[in-house]
Amino acid sequence: MKNLLLIPFSILVIQGFGQTDSIAKTKKIVPYHAIIRTIDGGKTKGWLYKIDDNNIYLLPASSRKKLSAAELKSTNLNMSAMNFDISQINTISTQKKNSGLKGALIGLGVGALTGVISGLASGDDPIAPYTGTFADVFIALGNSFAMTAEEKAVADGIALGLTGAITGFVIGKLAKKKFIIGGKKEVYRDLQGDLMKRLIVK
Repeated sequence: MKNLLLIPFSILVIQGFGQTDSIAKTKKIVPYHAIIRTIDGGKTKGWLYKIDDNNIYLLPASSRKKLSAAELKSTNLNMSAMNFDISQINTISTQKKNSGLKGALIGLGVGALTGVISGLASGDDPIAPYTGTFADVFIALGNSFAMTAEEKAVADGIALGLTGAITGFVIGKLAKKKFIIGGKKEVYRDLQGDLMKRLIVK
């Protein structure tokens, strides 16, 4: 019966990695969120759309977060893009959409799996024998906290799964890439290859 308690954690682990795979295989394109800071101190948020030798284009932040191949060819989409001349750009920061969620799912899966394995590996807690004396009160109290390996697996799976999810979420949200251009086209050209990997339209 106690072995049945491990089933939810196995499902969580499978879902955690499975959902990450399904996101990667989706036909919709999930863009990078970008923040452009201009030389004059301005700040604009949007989705990193495309670049050329002289400009970077963002879609407005209010645009849909997932775009199909057909939508990418839409004239309306091109018309809504915001154009920034390289000479105007000081820095551009990029972050993959849903990076926090993906980090949380991976952390949940790894943490839960680690907790289940460590709980099972630690074995059952020993049960102290009763003495027939007043000390049995304290023995009973100690025995009440004794856990089987399956119970430890459940408890450790919950604790480490939640810890892993929180840690993964924080790491994912902090995983940003900052490109310092300073309005210089020669610097921008050196960064173009890395920026190209983050575009909706490549």
